[in-house]
Amino acid sequence: MSTVVKFKTYTYPDAVSNNAQRGIDLNEKNGNKCATQTGKVRAQQLAQKKAVSFETVKRMYSYLSRAEEYYDESDSSACGTISYLLWGGKAGLRWATSVMREEGKL
Repeated sequence: MSTVVKFKTYTYPDAVSNNAQRGIDLNEKNGNKCATQTGKVRAQQLAQKKAVSFETVKRMYSYLSRAEEYYDESDSSACGTISYLLWGGKAGLRWATSVMREEGKL
């Protein structure tokens, strides 16, 4: 008999989904030239409001805290801005930070 292991998943605020969708839209408008495949997949997951694992929260926190310096709200065609939005933007960083704190990882 096999055992099913359930992992805790996390849902995030609409602002995270909205930022990811905005990033997808801006990237398409710019010829889809920005971001890695991982970033594009993450954006689809967030835009579709799919729950994420703690491993994903850690990756979001790691990327968003490192890449924040490349985000320029006034430059919607910059790849740094688009990539940042694809991962949930500033709302994503706030949310991931709160989850990391909640889980005792910060």
